[in-house]
Amino acid sequence: MSLKRILSLLLAALTAGAVFAACGEQASDQPASTTAPAGEAAETEAAETLSDLEMRAMVSDDLPEADYGGYTWRIVTQDQYKNHYFMEEESGDVIDDAVYGRNLRVAERYNINYAVAFEGTYDNCSSFVKKSVTAGDDAFDIISMHVVSLSGCAVNGYFMNLYDIPYINFEKPWWGQSNIDDLTYHGVALMGVGNYGLNSIGQTYCMFFDKQKVASYDFGDMYAIVNDGKWTIDNLTGMTSEIYEDLNANGKRDIEDFYGFATNPYSHINAYLWAFDNPVCAIDKEGNISVVIHTPKMSEILEKLVKITHEYVGTYYDPSYTSSISTLGGHGGPVDLFRRGGTIFANGLFEYAINYYREVDDFGIIPYPKWDEAQEKYQMMVDGGHAAEAVPMTCQDPERTGVILEALNAETYKTVVPAYYEIALKVKYARDNESIEMLDMIMANRVFDFGYVYDNWNGASFWLQDLVKSGKTDFESYYAKNEKKIMKYYQKVFDKFDEYANA
Repeated sequence: MSLKRILSLLLAALTAGAVFAACGEQASDQPASTTAPAGEAAETEAAETLSDLEMRAMVSDDLPEADYGGYTWRIVTQDQYKNHYFMEEESGDVIDDAVYGRNLRVAERYNINYAVAFEGTYDNCSSFVKKSVTAGDDAFDIISMHVVSLSGCAVNGYFMNLYDIPYINFEKPWWGQSNIDDLTYHGVALMGVGNYGLNSIGQTYCMFFDKQKVASYDFGDMYAIVNDGKWTIDNLTGMTSEIYEDLNANGKRDIEDFYGFATNPYSHINAYLWAFDNPVCAIDKEGNISVVIHTPKMSEILEKLVKITHEYVGTYYDPSYTSSISTLGGHGGPVDLFRRGGTIFANGLFEYAINYYREVDDFGIIPYPKWDEAQEKYQMMVDGGHAAEAVPMTCQDPERTGVILEALNAETYKTVVPAYYEIALKVKYARDNESIEMLDMIMANRVFDFGYVYDNWNGASFWLQDLVKSGKTDFESYYAKNEKKIMKYYQKVFDKFDEYANA
């Protein structure tokens, strides 16, 4: 598929999506002036988006031309990511066809084929890496999988330093600045978060709200509240803490009732650590990384979240979680509540807009709230389920690997990301222009914490969700009990990076 045809398809889909959104909004109670653009405005927006696509296309990847003689490029990944890496043929879906076109262009440019091994779960992928690299087998070119699990392989020395691989350039926009600012330590990066791992967009945290219910409760303009810097955790609880209706009249607070706010007890809660600007690790001006989770604010964060989840009648929070999981994509609780209009606000991920909320009539997307108005900006983490890319120590031709990996990331940036983000999230499923602006703002303020990415369930990155679930509020005693263990673990990670740096 040619780049020109990809751009044409994206423009056509964008224009159609904008017109469709405008028609849907006109049928609602919202005034016409607040709807998605139609007619001339839609054409203007489409033209601006095409200009962005053209600008992306003009970014040079600075790669050499080469003929790899039909080499088979071997990728290992999880089953759930397969459509992000390989499509056998075009299907008519904008995203799938963009993936197909990307692979075809890189294959034709470098005369390669593809072999993608779907190893089931991330545990299966980790086991595969361990066995093949330990045995010295040249079994794959790259692995792209669940970043927190992948870190376990990284700290055991199974991967090359990405800075040692020719043509991988973290300065390019398809990698993202966080690879340099947060995930590089003493000149070493063992994993990279690139556009090729497409779900690092979809698994960005956000909050969904029911626009009609927000209006009926007279909460005000949520987008203005966010833009004015007033969207805080106290603001959220002030709106929602007492909103509850026993819809099934069984005298029990359950998933069939109506709530002001809904969250699951695991990662949705954990994301507040970064939303409140209290990271696990931070890097200083000299490039040294320290564990910084232990702050005076941490006890206050824990106390506030325990109160919200365990005391407020307006919060749907099921500590067991499994009791409310539906068969709809493996999600339950807040997802199902929001789908049926059972909650006003719900924590979630960008990809929920595509996977679960296509039929929801009128929702908006905003960031998680800040800790207080003094906090400088809204910050959003990306769930640990997102993919990162790594190159095994058994790599036989680092230059070839670098060229192909860089080319695939570059082509993803130029055509697949626009299909996924600009079309699927912004136009096809986002319900208003303000949500589009919110998506841009959230993407610009995403956080990749070294302490989280390299946690491998041995550090402090999951403490918050576990403590909130238990209902315990004494962070100081918990920290004192576990400090030596996590410091020992993170020191092991730092030492491994120093081994690479000094090699």
